[in-house]
Formats: sequence, structure tokens, C-alpha cells
Amino acid sequence: VVIGRTNTPEFSFRADTDNPLHGRTHNPWGRHVSPGGSSGGAASAVMSGCGALAHGNDIGGSLRFPAAATGAVTVKPGLGRVPAYNPSQKAERGMLAQAMSVQGLITRSAADLQLSMPALIAPDIRDPFHVPLPYKGDEINGPVRVAVSKACFGFDLHPEVSKAIDLAADALSDAGYDIEEMTPPLAQETAECGYRALLGEVSELLGPDIRTHGSETINAIFEEYFRQFPPFQGRSLLDAMAKRSFYAREWALFLNEYPLVLCPFMLQPFFTPNRDAEGPEGVREALGSALWSFSMNFTGLPAGCLPTHLAALPQGAQPINVQLIGRRWREDLIVDAMIAIEARLGRLCESLWEQRS
Repeated sequence: VVIGRTNTPEFSFRADTDNPLHGRTHNPWGRHVSPGGSSGGAASAVMSGCGALAHGNDIGGSLRFPAAATGAVTVKPGLGRVPAYNPSQKAERGMLAQAMSVQGLITRSAADLQLSMPALIAPDIRDPFHVPLPYKGDEINGPVRVAVSKACFGFDLHPEVSKAIDLAADALSDAGYDIEEMTPPLAQETAECGYRALLGEVSELLGPDIRTHGSETINAIFEEYFRQFPPFQGRSLLDAMAKRSFYAREWALFLNEYPLVLCPFMLQPFFTPNRDAEGPEGVREALGSALWSFSMNFTGLPAGCLPTHLAALPQGAQPINVQLIGRRWREDLIVDAMIAIEARLGRLCESLWEQRS
């Protein structure tokens, strides 16, 4: 039963949710923290109790940013896993949008994801590139190996985020997973190449609409995106699109040894509302440091996010989460691991509702 539509930012291309048409979406934890974006309305609705599931999509983190902000749970499915079709579109999406954007769900618990994912991946003939595989993959012999990384690529890692990684790793170890400290190859390079390539396509295909119809705020944000991630154009764009296969192959080889990777999603606790509209430092904090996010879109791999704890920070309490990356077509491995973590650390929605009762 569909109960409503939720808010997104202009062009669905911010890590915060505000727009001139419907205004700001607030985070149910308080107005000291952004609800994330672009699926910020979806995450806030779910965590507020409006519904058990909300649809969103993710081309660079638009399912996972709101989950991180609100304490919700999500999986960005891998490329081709969920059929996608927009009957109101005026033209087909660009090739990189097709290769990097996926549809998914935001929920309050990993158990809800496990229940709903088989329905989400059901075939639809209108998506000619959907891959009709069953949700559950083959069992892995022996304990599942998990590579744990706190790599921060020159940015600062907040102690609460480091604590979240430790909590999740301990929970997985207690559940029988084999935990090893190991960073995947080329994580930063994958992300930077992918985002610059995507912005090359965006600047060409979406740029005129942004300049014509976008607000001053969104235009200023895009200008800063383009400064910090100079868009690939012409031959360099074609080369980056070709190199996508190289990055995907390197990740596949790593995941053959380690079926799961536990890492940060955001390196700092989630930012304040409108932080990405506060010039270079705001964009750097909100998007520039989110390299663990972008790399998964460029490679087309599944990645899930769930909260581990509520941090008491000077500006107020807010959720802290982690990211789990899995093998291609193995969303089930990610969700199983999130269920194991959740069983040991609890669900943040219960803390939220206790505050509001």
C-alpha cells in the first residue's frame, strides 16, 4: 500500500534535503542534524513511523546518506539487481547514470530488508538490463571473511565513527565471522574517477536544466562540485568509462578473498542542515570525504548501511553508522551480516521512539 510521496532536493543531487517547492525535511532526531539526501524525506518518514518501507535510489549515496543521518537501514543494491523504469521521463538516462544509479529501500531494521528484498528484485520486462537472479546466493563454506578498514584517505576519522567500526566488527566476530584488518585496493582512486566521470555526464546532460530552472543555492552547490571534482570531458570521459571495468575487476578479485568489507560510510558524524551550501568546506565535508560511497556506485557493487549506536555529541545526540560492501549479486550476505550486528547492538528506532513517548 503506497501511503505518500516523500521530499527530495532539487534534481535529487544533494546530500541534504531542501528545495524551493516543498521546503526543508527535518531529521526526526532533531534540527541539529541534516536528514541526508537525496532520499532524505524517505528516511525521515520511515524513522518517524510513517511507514515500514520507503523507496529511494542511489547514484552516489542517496540511499545511504539519509540512512546514516537518521539511523535507518538500507542496502544500495548492485547494478542490474532491481528493475528500474520511469514512465514519465522525457528521454533515457545517460550511460553513466544507467551504470551507477540503482533503486532500493530504506527501513528501520535489517530484518525488514530481508523480508522485502525478494519482492523488490522481481523481474520487470521494462528494464531490459535487469538480471533475474534469486535473492539468496550459494552458501559460503566456513566462516565468512570480513575485511575491516578504517582508511580515511587523508581526511580525519572521528572517534565515534572508529568506535562504530569496532562495535560492528566485534558483533560480527561474536556471530562467527572471520574478521581481518585489510583495505581494498584502489578505493580512493575508484571513487574519484567515478565521481568525475559522472559529473562530466551531468554537466553536459543536466547542466542546462540546472542553470535554467535551478535555484541560486543548487547552482552554487553544483559549481563547487565541479571545482572539487573537475568533470571529465571528451576523450578523458571515455577513458574513465572504459577504466570502470578495471576498477570493478580489482574489487571482484578482492571480494573473492573477502566476501564482505566493513568500513565507514561517513568519516565524521553526519553534518548540520545546509552544510553542503556553505562553500568549499561545506561541500568537502558533505560530499568530498564520502569516497567509500562513490566507489560502490562506479563499480556497481552492493553496499549496505546500518547504525551501531547513538553518539552524545556537543550539538545533540545523533546516529553513527557503518557500511558493509559485498560481492556482486550478494545483497543477501550484506543483509545477513547486518541482522547479526543488529541482534547484538539493537535498533536505533526504539531509542528514538522512547525519546518521543
